[in-house]
Amino acid sequence: NQRQMSRKRNSLWVHHMKFGDSTALKITSVDKKGRGCGELSGRRACAHFTIPEEVVEARLVSRKQGDLVMRVDKVIEPSTARVTPRCRYAGRCGGCAWQQFDYARQLELKRDLVNAALAKACPGPGSGGGIRHRIEAVVPAPEIFYYRNRMDYCVGPRGELGLKEPGQWNAYLDLEDCYLLSADAVKLMNVFRNLMKTLPLEPWNSGTHKGYARYLVIREGKRTGERMATIVTADAPLPDRDRIITALSPFATTIYHGINPTITDLSIAPQLELIHGKEFLEERIAGKTFAIHPNSFFQTNTAMAEKLLETVAGFLAARKPRVLLDLYCGVGFFGIALAHKAEKVIGIELDARAIDMARRNAEANGVKNATFEAAKAESLVWEREQPDTVIVDPPRSGLHPKVIGSLLGHRPERIVYVSCNYESFVRDYAALGQAYDISEMAALDLFPHSPHVELVTSLRRRD
Repeated sequence: NQRQMSRKRNSLWVHHMKFGDSTALKITSVDKKGRGCGELSGRRACAHFTIPEEVVEARLVSRKQGDLVMRVDKVIEPSTARVTPRCRYAGRCGGCAWQQFDYARQLELKRDLVNAALAKACPGPGSGGGIRHRIEAVVPAPEIFYYRNRMDYCVGPRGELGLKEPGQWNAYLDLEDCYLLSADAVKLMNVFRNLMKTLPLEPWNSGTHKGYARYLVIREGKRTGERMATIVTADAPLPDRDRIITALSPFATTIYHGINPTITDLSIAPQLELIHGKEFLEERIAGKTFAIHPNSFFQTNTAMAEKLLETVAGFLAARKPRVLLDLYCGVGFFGIALAHKAEKVIGIELDARAIDMARRNAEANGVKNATFEAAKAESLVWEREQPDTVIVDPPRSGLHPKVIGSLLGHRPERIVYVSCNYESFVRDYAALGQAYDISEMAALDLFPHSPHVELVTSLRRRD
């Protein structure tokens, strides 16, 4: 009875918790956002920068979808995996949610997140047609600092330049260090920050939708030494352009001025003007050179992109594809790098600009058995070419229903599904599993210090 009364009092206390109220929280799991989660009187409570086995003192900051969202004030009992982070902003910055945890433990947590999603899709061996595969281990990244080749640094209303606190759209961190891109990229950031103080580059305010300077997007060719900087602003000419070029050119081989005329908080600039250097950034992966447009998607981890290619190539090795269809092909990354593995390659992408880049990249690399088309996934390429093997690398939202319909309608022999969001794959396989079985699966860590992981799955048609 005393225990029941105690639980009831705790439940009432949690129900009446006010924002700012603090309590001890035992962390027992992590969620897909990378937050450590526990329970407070039967309600899930989650806090960033924590992992299982920890007890923290945390205060309530919001309630979302039935969860209590907490902010850690103090670590009472740290996990044995907790380490001293390299970056002074770790524990506040959304760029590296797990940097304060041992890398081996990060990989274990990612494996568990993937397996939990797979298990949820298939609760037991008698479910039929579900996902029974499990990941034994996540392939580690060779470099866990300075591994990214692109970062979009936002400008805050007081001239901050950096990233945001997780879950806080208006909490800007002014980063004077960052271990995601490179040391020279940090120098470029600091020069641009000083330019905002001395030139009429008024910082953009996302709350009032006023101001000018919005983002500094930096892309790097890790294997070429090139660096592209895009200054994204509101719709107005760039002031004192010569001075900006003089200040930034020691750290950037290409400089663009990009304009986002909308109030939407996006780093993509529909209008671009090249103000210094080469038109495109070049990167080399697996012996191939890729030209990259400022707005093009490209794998953000160069070293792990090679391991990703090796994984996909291994899944294709059993039998050489006659016609390999590369859906969501972008600038031709998979199609060009794997063209020697197939008799013929066809890349399909809706973005006509990306297709132009893919054609340029195929020609530059001497790839003659690949063609690229700006078309919908359900285009006539299926009837005309009858592909036997398909690679899909969709955005985080997963496959469009029409793409799933095309795959099920034409039923190629093999599909290799490359996913940066394992939950999207699980959802899509609920449909694809009508005709396909999983033959192989691998997880790769393209995103150290974050909860994200790349999942690659080989699907074979059930004849």
